[in-house]
Amino acid sequence: MPEKEHKVLVVDDSQANLVLMDHLISQEDCTVHLAKSGLEAIELVKQHQFALILLDIQMPEINGYETALAIKDLDNGRHVPIIFITAIFQDQENVKQGYASGAVDYLFRPVDMQTLKSKVQIFLELHAQKVLLEREITERIKAQRALREAEEKYRNIFERAVEGIFQSTLDGTFLEVNPALLKILGYDTVGEVVGVTGLANRVMCDGEQRQRYFGNLRRDGYVSNYEYRGRKRDGDICWLSESSRLVQGADGTDFIEGVVEDITRRKRQEMELRHLAAIDSLTGVPNRHVFFDRLEHAIESAKRYQTMLAVLFVDLDRFKVVNDSYGHSAGDKLLQKVAERCQRRVRAADTFARIGGDEFGVLLERVEDVTNVSIVAEEILRAVEKPFTVNGHEMAVGATIGISLFPQDGDDAANLLSRADAAMYSSKGKGREKYAFHSSVVQ
Repeated sequence: MPEKEHKVLVVDDSQANLVLMDHLISQEDCTVHLAKSGLEAIELVKQHQFALILLDIQMPEINGYETALAIKDLDNGRHVPIIFITAIFQDQENVKQGYASGAVDYLFRPVDMQTLKSKVQIFLELHAQKVLLEREITERIKAQRALREAEEKYRNIFERAVEGIFQSTLDGTFLEVNPALLKILGYDTVGEVVGVTGLANRVMCDGEQRQRYFGNLRRDGYVSNYEYRGRKRDGDICWLSESSRLVQGADGTDFIEGVVEDITRRKRQEMELRHLAAIDSLTGVPNRHVFFDRLEHAIESAKRYQTMLAVLFVDLDRFKVVNDSYGHSAGDKLLQKVAERCQRRVRAADTFARIGGDEFGVLLERVEDVTNVSIVAEEILRAVEKPFTVNGHEMAVGATIGISLFPQDGDDAANLLSRADAAMYSSKGKGREKYAFHSSVVQ
């Protein structure tokens, strides 16, 4: 079979990895060459013009870093983009060494196959543009100087290319963008983006994230996989991951060049998982872990600003009767209705959470008057005492509440919840008051 115009070199000492990569990449419009060692790869680069090199780091004889440096010394390899693939060299120092060796990107095993194919497609497209550019310049101008300048300009664009590609000034004005970046940001033409003062800064719409980005860029000279909230042309918010670096132009002016990927889908999945981890799966209110976390943060804030906070321990009455009479399914539905009612009785700034079983906790921050705590307790009691209808049955439960205050009753989360619990049991034992402060039941 004749070789296709575009060639990709895969270097790996594992025969299984070579077979897998050959199978995946050969589906693209290219010819795949395989090398089992760095020395074999160097010889192949001497013989061929490659569009992309995928290079393993850990190999016998010479490793991937040494191989990359040797390839960059060859005429045929000087401008070929190299992507390192590794399973173990994933720390920051190795990443820096990889870039210093001439790599334009890193892939960590296990490799996401869709990501790999996307990167290969982009570099093949860039190589096709480079080949076309070389032909046009050779045919029209026949001047080596023009060819070298065009190749250098092209190299500066493609060396870190993955998805969207850009160059911009430090004040946020785009100098160059590619079609992928236009698509990510929702623009139709280059003219809508290039030369618009400060547009890049408006895309990175979160001021704190932008400040941290420029701080890292000025300190290190580059940022790698920096994630931030981006604003698209229509105002929609997306999540972007950027790898970029500071570059000095021929006139001595610094500018930024980099690549951008849209990671909105992944970030939404991450946020959904974090949300699920923080929410009680039955009632939909915060769980015990979140309650303790917020209580600890509230205590630190109260100490700093010398304010008071309250912890309410809410225990349902007669809930066991519901489970015994109507079954656990009905009991679960009752807990959902109780949580829904009670959550409406606290401020948005406060926390209502399920502690466990038929027990709930309420965190009231920045309490100015103990009377306000009593009002919240009475509101919750009234909400719970009103009968509930579950599966066509009317159920009456009620509740008992114990209350502890910071700093009077404790200065840590465990003590405050324990003393609110003790106040609740004291109140339940007396059978008269439906809520009690810990200070009122201490003997």
